[in-house]
Amino acid sequence: MRTSTRELIFFEIEEMAREHRQILEGFAQLAAVPEAEFAASYGRLLDQIEADFRAEESIMEKICYPDLRNHLRDHASLLRILHKARPYIDEGDMSFADMVRGTMPLMLVHHMTVMDMTLADAIAGFVKNEVEQGR
Repeated sequence: MRTSTRELIFFEIEEMAREHRQILEGFAQLAAVPEAEFAASYGRLLDQIEADFRAEESIMEKICYPDLRNHLRDHASLLRILHKARPYIDEGDMSFADMVRGTMPLMLVHHMTVMDMTLADAIAGFVKNEVEQGR
């Protein structure tokens, strides 16, 4: 059975949205994590963010996304901030933990609503074109 264009578009975009929800939920959960467990929880969330970004980047390469360079730069900037905070968090410096909890969700939401919405449109266009071309 052949999958419809609408279903293919929905799947790709819904998967991206699901991953974003998980990341934002992860930040919400960090607010309730005891200090002694914060570093480990932060490390797991950072791993999840990196995996999400890699998946997005793979999709962008697959569809020859025209704004790939800017999107990659934004991913790198966000990861740089998260990685710079990590040694301090690993040492138990809760001021860095508070900074991450307070600012990163907002930065990620901005990325998701600006960069990833444009990417979602590009995915939809790519899938539609592929189906029209019979691929």
